[in-house]
Amino acid sequence: MSLTINSVAVIGAGTMGAAIAGLVASAGYPVLLLDMVPTDLTAEEQAQGLTLDQPNVRNRLVRAGFERARRARPAAFADEAAERRVTLGNLEDDFDQLAQVDWIIEAIIEELEPKQALMARVDRLRRPACIVSSNSSGLPMADIAAGRTAGFRQHFLGTHFFNPPRYMKLLELIPTADTAPDVIAVMTDFVAAQLGKGVVRCKDTPNFIGNRLFSFGNSFAVNYALENGYTVPEVDELTGPLLGRPKTGTFRLVDLIGLDIVVHLAHHLYDLVPGDPYRDILRAPELNQLWTELMTRRWLGNKTGQGFYKSSQTAAGERQFMTLDLKTLTYQVPTPTDFEALKAVAGLEPLGDRVTALLSDRWQIDRGARYVRALLSFELAYAASCAQEIAHDLKSIDEAIRWGFGHVVGPFQLWDLLGVADTVSMIEAAGRSVAPWVKEMLAAGCPTFYRIEADQVTGYYDWARKQYT
Repeated sequence: MSLTINSVAVIGAGTMGAAIAGLVASAGYPVLLLDMVPTDLTAEEQAQGLTLDQPNVRNRLVRAGFERARRARPAAFADEAAERRVTLGNLEDDFDQLAQVDWIIEAIIEELEPKQALMARVDRLRRPACIVSSNSSGLPMADIAAGRTAGFRQHFLGTHFFNPPRYMKLLELIPTADTAPDVIAVMTDFVAAQLGKGVVRCKDTPNFIGNRLFSFGNSFAVNYALENGYTVPEVDELTGPLLGRPKTGTFRLVDLIGLDIVVHLAHHLYDLVPGDPYRDILRAPELNQLWTELMTRRWLGNKTGQGFYKSSQTAAGERQFMTLDLKTLTYQVPTPTDFEALKAVAGLEPLGDRVTALLSDRWQIDRGARYVRALLSFELAYAASCAQEIAHDLKSIDEAIRWGFGHVVGPFQLWDLLGVADTVSMIEAAGRSVAPWVKEMLAAGCPTFYRIEADQVTGYYDWARKQYT
């Protein structure tokens, strides 16, 4: 049976679902966007004498999601023509239309039971050649498809887009053991050629690649700041362009993503990786106390108007950003950071030279350099420790971090820039273990993760074959 994608449906018109619809419609494809039927009237609807049976009420939720996407900045739709390619409906009156589409994308609440219930309905309706995918950010795909027919499971996989979908290059593709090879091939080709995505094939493990590494790295970055008295502006300066990362750094990124999402990812992951030797960092005492307090106050970041940063006005009426004092949880006018090491290395290019200089023995007592040393020791050790569990090769990990989070280089590329053997020594000096496969690589006469010949990458280390490929 031929697998082609000419029409798409997205179930769930929340932030991600509506934005995915915008991406697909902007690529020129018709999209059916569905959401739930409201169970209560709004005060405005009551005042107008409307009832729950009227079409404009029944489509209120999907229309609201679509309108948010239309107003989104950066734009979720390329133009008005793309907006017109989206047809709105609800999961009761319009569910049967799913039988006509080639690809159904689920983007509903991040809970297993509702997803399984939806998949049971889709299973009874979908055409035999229809591909079904979930945009879950971390739930096991095999669990979402559990109990479905063989035909459904063969046509099911994960397609995890990163936000905002039109602009973030990464698409994590997560097949299950049942996903048919031709389905994987068709989806890989379609999202790369038609949607412009960089495809990384992940193993079906908790939080996949990008969010697995983000959750651990972010938790360490914040907890180390709490334990060692670093401020919000200090951490964001140390974890931004200095390290080849976006200027959002650590805390601005949490504000951008939303603290509720960050906490959900970390706490959900903690429960799913009982054997991970590093998992306690996800619920470190000081970190957990901070998360709990900010969640209680609803200081979730940009979506609630305040988080680690808060906009205010000066006496002269000018806009300024206040930063959260991590000890008092009050907002302060940020003071300039003062790290001697950063001043010394700021102008160094390329990235490898800059970070190598920052990590040199000369700056061991500098607070800024100490933070970077601790952070990179953790991040690189963790990436290596879980690499074989979450990815098919090390290149996929680097691509996921570059494409999903805007880093100039991924962890193993950075490790190469710093010198693999020297970085192993730095990690072990920090009291952390280095994954055995990394030491096997060095012992096998492979001094770098990527083979470089005439300034060109000509291969990367294959941990299964124990040689470059």
